[in-house]
Amino acid sequence: MLKRTLIISLVLAALGTGLAACGGSGTDSQTTTAAKATITAPPIAAANVSVQDNTFKPGTIRVKAGDTIEWTNDGAVAHTVTATDGANFDSGTLEPGKTFSFAADKPGTIHYVCNFHAGMQGTIEVR
Repeated sequence: MLKRTLIISLVLAALGTGLAACGGSGTDSQTTTAAKATITAPPIAAANVSVQDNTFKPGTIRVKAGDTIEWTNDGAVAHTVTATDGANFDSGTLEPGKTFSFAADKPGTIHYVCNFHAGMQGTIEVR
């Protein structure tokens, strides 16, 4: 009986030591993993603006320098996408169903209009 008790005690001690070595608080491995992890947002490759009759939707967009903005004339009549401040671009006459693109190359604010419809105005905020 004494021999059996000693064997059980040794087995339990060995198991306890093994569990202690494997368990721990986990802070070391978590800290190491967290220090190596890098979280990044996916880059914004393009922004789309719908040119509708009498409005740009959305009216204000935010992009990063280097991103491309694409306007699609979803309206029933021709429009333009013409920069008035902060950049130099002009789509010319943009017929229904046609698109125009511009790559924002530097941070700042760009204002644009439709030359055919005075109330159509838009803004691009480039970060």
